[in-house]
Amino acid sequence: MQDVKETNETNKINAVSVMENAKPAEIADVPWMAVVDSTTQQITMQQSDLVKTENLSPDNIIIALGSKYPELKIVLQKQKGNTIFVEIPNAPYLTQSIGSMGAKIFMAEVVYSFTQIPGKQFVNFSFKEGDHASPGTFSRIDFPFSK
Repeated sequence: MQDVKETNETNKINAVSVMENAKPAEIADVPWMAVVDSTTQQITMQQSDLVKTENLSPDNIIIALGSKYPELKIVLQKQKGNTIFVEIPNAPYLTQSIGSMGAKIFMAEVVYSFTQIPGKQFVNFSFKEGDHASPGTFSRIDFPFSK
C-alpha cells in the first residue's frame, strides 16, 4: 500500500512542473511597432506577424522591448486589474535624448504591446518627467495613429 503523504507530495511536484511548462513561449519580436513615413512623418502602428497573442506575457514583452531599446530598461512593478505598472529607471534617455517623436514612438510601442495581452487596457509609467515625456497612465487612445 502506497503512503498517502508520498502520493500527495508527488502530485504537488507534478502540478508545479505543469505550471512551469505552461509559461508562454519566448516572442521573437515586439508585438507592435511604430512605422514612420519618411516623407510625411506620419506614424502608423504595425502589429508583428511573428508574435502570437497566446505567447504574450509582461516578461516576454519586456525582453522584446529591451532588445529593441537597450538604453531604456523597463521594470515591471505590478499588474492590477486591467493595468500594467512599469518603471523606467533610466528616464533621461527617454525624456531628454531621443526627442519628442522618439519618446512618443517608444511609449506607443510599450502601450500597444502590453495592451495586446488579453484583459489589459492601460499602462502606468513611473519615471522622472522631462522635456519629451511625462509619466502617467496611458491607453491606445492616447496614441491616435493609424493602424
